[in-house]
Amino acid sequence: MRAVFLVLTAVILLGGCSDDKPASPSTASDASAEEILKKNCADEKWKEQNLGLWYSVCRQPLRW
Repeated sequence: MRAVFLVLTAVILLGGCSDDKPASPSTASDASAEEILKKNCADEKWKEQNLGLWYSVCRQPLRW
């Protein structure tokens, strides 16, 4: 059991230490990100594939 724990720990620690360069931050403005979000929220196929995200980001709150 200890060996399994040590192997899993080593995989997790070594997996995060790659020589790959981190992704550069996008140069897109906030307005374009909002446009992308609006487009995704309006797309029914995207909504079906990302329903949890759609509920948390796109769904309008209930108004009583």
